[in-house]
Amino acid sequence: MVFSRILLMSTLAFGSLANAGLQDSKPADAAIELDGSRVRALQVAMDAFAEKLPDASLERYSVHVHGARDGLVQVVFEPRLAPDEKPTLGGRTSAGAELNVWVKVDGFSVERTSFAR
Repeated sequence: MVFSRILLMSTLAFGSLANAGLQDSKPADAAIELDGSRVRALQVAMDAFAEKLPDASLERYSVHVHGARDGLVQVVFEPRLAPDEKPTLGGRTSAGAELNVWVKVDGFSVERTSFAR
């Protein structure tokens, strides 16, 4: 649990969770806003990330936290491409594999996980 909190703080401090990198109008150090349920889902998903991809470096991933749908929040850990690296089918890069985690809003536990194909 401590590991996931450290990763969560690192993610919130250094990443924009998919928004700042896509919007040129926002500076890289702009604050992001997440509702509490997405933060709790992200914390649970980060534990799954650490379990499923123990050798992966979170800093080499973009993290997408979707809003709740059908009682689940989907968190996507998308590996970034290294310079001059070409995309491959399935989303795997030198950083690792893409991981999808669905977290139940009721109780905040992992419903399921999957790797991109």
